[in-house]
Amino acid sequence: MTRSFLAAGALLCLLNIPHLSQADYTIVIHKEESRGTWEGWGGSICWWGHGVGQSAYESLYADLLFTLKPVAVLNEQAPGLGLSIVRYNVGGGGKGDTVAGISERLPANFPWYKDIDGYWVNWESDSPESSSYDWSRDANQRSMLRAATTRGAKVEFFANAPMWWMTEEKSSAGGKLLPSRRHDFAKYLATVVKQAQDKWGVTVASLSPFNEPSAGWWNYPKEQEGCNISRDAQAEILGLLRHELNLRGLSSVSIAASDENAMTEAITTYDFFKSKTVAVGPKQAKVSDLVDRVNVHSYSGLELWRDNKARTTLRTSVGNKPIWMSEVGDGNGGGMGMAQSITEDINFLRASAWIYWQPIEPFSGWGLVNAKYDGKEDKDSPERAKPKWLYQKYYTFAQFTRFLRPGHQVIGTNDHNTICSYDPARKALVLITVNYGTPQKINIDLSNLVSFGTTASVTVTNTAGPKKLSESTVAVKDKVVTIDAEANSVYSTVISGVSL
Repeated sequence: MTRSFLAAGALLCLLNIPHLSQADYTIVIHKEESRGTWEGWGGSICWWGHGVGQSAYESLYADLLFTLKPVAVLNEQAPGLGLSIVRYNVGGGGKGDTVAGISERLPANFPWYKDIDGYWVNWESDSPESSSYDWSRDANQRSMLRAATTRGAKVEFFANAPMWWMTEEKSSAGGKLLPSRRHDFAKYLATVVKQAQDKWGVTVASLSPFNEPSAGWWNYPKEQEGCNISRDAQAEILGLLRHELNLRGLSSVSIAASDENAMTEAITTYDFFKSKTVAVGPKQAKVSDLVDRVNVHSYSGLELWRDNKARTTLRTSVGNKPIWMSEVGDGNGGGMGMAQSITEDINFLRASAWIYWQPIEPFSGWGLVNAKYDGKEDKDSPERAKPKWLYQKYYTFAQFTRFLRPGHQVIGTNDHNTICSYDPARKALVLITVNYGTPQKINIDLSNLVSFGTTASVTVTNTAGPKKLSESTVAVKDKVVTIDAEANSVYSTVISGVSL
């Protein structure tokens, strides 16, 4: 989410050329190589939830993202993406509040939809039943959260920043968490999760308390929420958070950390956690044991991450613990860079879930869909959130989200441009292949399978062409499926009647 930070990633992108396939090659399925059970695809609601929630178009976007049904939008029938994970941002903003004579600071250029209101408005009491908490806030994002959960989405809560009054700068728009407020921050997050479970009817599966905490660029004034939190402080907060969750009967809520911006930062942070012990109430625990799942972003500064050695190193450091790629986005409306990131995050990082940052944006290809909510005049307009543009990137993402489904068993192949999975319910083999700039024949060798059908269903999306989930049927010949792959395209191949 570091869109205001322009990192020197361009040179890295040039040095890390996409893994282009050689002309005419064969994919060999390594059925004995289990890469785990796929948990799902997701999106963070955050800004767009604030911009779109409680509008006339809320249900439209909920159907587009969180169902598999066709949805009428912008004069076309778009296939629902079927996302199964939603990340809700617990805000730190204060509506310009003043507490004990201290006023919230916000930069003048802070967009209204990025100002996510927090609930703990006054530190005089930490009781959620007192006037120190205002549970009417952030109504738009909460409404969007309900729309997602009624469509079956699993929920993770995350925090971009603590409450504004907990920081040195008295702002959620960048700064540092006061050491004296670390316990308050943990208490706040646990309290919001408890409120969600008891009063909102939302089951919170996991909580991620940090967002790119080690990056170092969350310095006031930013035009979005953020906070610099040292690794020592993170460790202490994780112990406090586990204790506060347990006190509220929320021991089943998993903790995910640390949502670092880059794989290298995530390696350093997790290795630090493995060496550190903190208090969890009256007991002591190794910090890494408090992290039930590692979350990491697939950026390098602002650019998409292109270092698979770091992906592999992080997976080795984490061991068998699950990893989610919990945030990434880019401005390319075709989605080719996103497709490369997905295949590399699954094949090298072995992520079990993949979450796009903001699927609905007010402008640019950072969103899969553009909606009208960026102007000050849009905030109270009856046309707030009206769809403006559907990018080809939407269909590129659909190649992954509609074919690799929760519960599929991910298995290996010899091709890092292909994701292979087995659907035990349908007895189907699914391969999603990214083909870069060279048109070529791609052969899928089925010879090491016990049985398979006589045909394969093949669906293609061009990232820079006209095809949007274009379907065809290909015959299996001599135990091989052959795809005449077009340049810069994503192919999903489904073979039924498969026994591994």
